[in-house]
Formats: sequence, C-alpha cells, structure tokens
Amino acid sequence: MILIHTHKYKVMDRQIALEILMKYKQEKSYLNLTINTYFERLSLSKESKNLITQLVYGTVQNQIYLEYMLKPFIKGRVKAFEKMLLLMSLYQHYFLNNIPDYAIVNEAVNLSKKKKGMKTSQFINAVLKNAFQNKVSLDDLEDIEKLSVETSHPLWLVKMFHKQYGYEKTKKICYANNEIPYKSARINILKCTKQDILKNSLFQEGKLSQDCVYYNGGNIAHTDEFKKGLITIQDESSQLVARLLEPTSQDYVLDMCCAPGSKTSHLAMIMHNKGQIVAYDLYDHKIQLVERQMARLGVDIVECHAYDSTHLIDLYSDQTFDKILLDAPCSGLGVLARKPEIKYHDSDIMDEIIKIQEKLLENAYVLLKNGGNMVYSTCTINKKENEKQIQAFIKRHSDMMILQEQTILPYEYHSDGFYMCLLKKEFSNEIDL
Repeated sequence: MILIHTHKYKVMDRQIALEILMKYKQEKSYLNLTINTYFERLSLSKESKNLITQLVYGTVQNQIYLEYMLKPFIKGRVKAFEKMLLLMSLYQHYFLNNIPDYAIVNEAVNLSKKKKGMKTSQFINAVLKNAFQNKVSLDDLEDIEKLSVETSHPLWLVKMFHKQYGYEKTKKICYANNEIPYKSARINILKCTKQDILKNSLFQEGKLSQDCVYYNGGNIAHTDEFKKGLITIQDESSQLVARLLEPTSQDYVLDMCCAPGSKTSHLAMIMHNKGQIVAYDLYDHKIQLVERQMARLGVDIVECHAYDSTHLIDLYSDQTFDKILLDAPCSGLGVLARKPEIKYHDSDIMDEIIKIQEKLLENAYVLLKNGGNMVYSTCTINKKENEKQIQAFIKRHSDMMILQEQTILPYEYHSDGFYMCLLKKEFSNEIDL
C-alpha cells in the first residue's frame, strides 16, 4: 500500500483524479471500478477520497458543458492530457465554489509542468485565466440544444427523450441525472425488521419501497448492518421488481439475468427462503458475486449458473417455471446519476441490445408455465426497450397479458429510472424457435 503524506494531499488528489479520468478516456473504463482500484491501492483520507470522487464524477457528468465553455479559448487540436486537465479545472471553477480560482490554476500549472514541462504549463495557465474571466453564454441556443449543453446530455439523447416524454419531463430527467441519488439499502427480512435497522439514527425510512431505508452516512458497505447481512445495497425503484413478481415458497422460479444478485436475493426473501430459484448470468465472475451475496444474506434456495440465457430453451423443457424474472440487459439510461459515463456511449449499441432483449423474452415465453407470471424489467427509460418491446412481444404472443406496467422517471423519487411489467401467460400454443 502506498502512503501519502498529508501536506501533499491536495496536489496528489488532483493528480489521482486526473489519472483516473485519463484511464477512463483511454480505456473507456467504468468510473466506479477504476476509483475503487485506486482507493484500494492507496492510503487516503476520507477528505481525499471525497474530493477525488467529486472531481472525477463531476468532470465526466458535466463534460459537454465544460467542453462548450472551453472551446472558444483553444485553437486547433489539444492533446488528451491537456484537455482533460483543462476540463477538470473548469469543473472546479464552475461547480466547486469553495476552491478559489488562483488555487485551481496553480494546481493545474503544477500538474502540467510535472507531466509535460514548462511550455505546456504556460499554455494551461493562459487558457484557464482567459476562460475564468470570460464565461461563454448559452442564450443563443435553441431550447433542446441549450438543455443538451447545460445538463451535458448528448443532443441525440435529449431529442429521444423529448420525442418520448415531451420537453418538460425531459428537462426534469436531465437535471435529475446530474443530482446525487439517495444511498438506498434493502432490509434483509430473513434476519431483521425495518424497525431494527431504524434504531441506527443514520438510517431513515424509504419513500417508494416497503423494504427500503436511506443511509445518511458514508459507504453503506462499511456499516455493521451490511457486514452482518442485515441489509444489502439496492436502489429503491429496483426494489419494486421482486415484489411485483410476488413469488411464493411453493414456486419454481427462474431469474434469467441475475448479477449482481440484488433482485435474486429479494425474491428469496419474499419466498421466506423456501421453494427454489435457478439464477443465470453470462460470466463466471458475475456468478461468483451472486453466490457471495447469497452467502452474506443467508439465502440458500438459489442455484447459480453461468450460461447465455438467450439459449435457456436448450436446457429446459417447455413450461418449466412457475415464475420468471427477466431483468434484461439494457442501455442503462435510467442510472445516469450513478454512471454518467453511460450517456456518452454510442447510440447504435441500443439496436443490438433490443435484439438481445427480444431473444430473452422469447426464451422466457417458452419456459413459463400456463397460468404463470413473469416480470420484464430494465434500468432504462427508453421506450423502445420498454413499452414498445413489450408491445411487440404481446403482438407475437396473444396468450400473454399485461397485468401491471410502470415506468419510474429519475426525478419522481430521486431514484434510478426504471421500467417493470408484470405479464401472465393465459394459455400456450405450440411454437418452434
């Protein structure tokens, strides 16, 4: 473990944040995983961790706005290191009021001098001073483009939301995506009650899910309640999915895309740890995460397997399962407050995801018993992956009936955006896939 002297922490904090941002830019890494890797390797104070996290997430979350503010003050192409340093510095100027401009410039100059030399540091110094003194106006932009820039959502994404939800809802969605979400946990009803958890004053009752508590401290995973398996980390809107399926202790349940196991364990708890759940995900390392989750929470009715769920009909007979949960892979456009890097993904990726969702739904249809229920859910608010996907599914299978359908938008409960649909299979025709 590398030890960092406290008198150097401010310089080192920005250097570490910049390294993480460069790694994200070059390798398209996930921010949370990269940050965790650095924090595990380095001995850092709580204050340092907070600043690094804020700098990294804030810069990425506001990237489009920061690039717009920077553009008039640079000519030609700027190398990746210099540009990321400028963006991180502009983030501090516009969003962190407790850091004076001279300190921001000084730290940026020192970092650039150390990494690239005097000439680069002079360039950084000149650009920042100019940008700090001359704020760029957004007044000449049309409403949709202005919303795109000021909330740092790609224009194609704002246009898509606008088409699906209208301008006012789109504006609320975009602003909510830039807010800090609640730290939500789900109580483990196999081991405790909500009242047991609320005895700790740092927890308070949730608003949307009957099983939810909010945590007003630091990292939930560091609490005694988490370590003892009394709670697990799960966003509040996500907690509605297992309750919607309503599995019983007599049911044989299939969870088609189970990692990291939050909904799987919730199903088991609702079933009082009786009955049987078979859970699948694509990769071995993800299945290991699920198995560790089950062990921590005291769940022993879940049988985990690594397998491609688009081919589950090759493993089981038709109409095998009483209940099926399909928490499908998706674009993730409901979790942008937690994972801002997602909004910069290529929009073409959604076309392939929609095809995978369709294959998973077809497998679920074949494997669901007559009279059985299934839930299809996603952590996106893109209607092509949600309502329209289900409409197409119902059109292909007239024996499937929607019992309940719900979309939760990010601004409504300060939670992730989520879609869930409860369907019932009334009777089945013979089909070939």
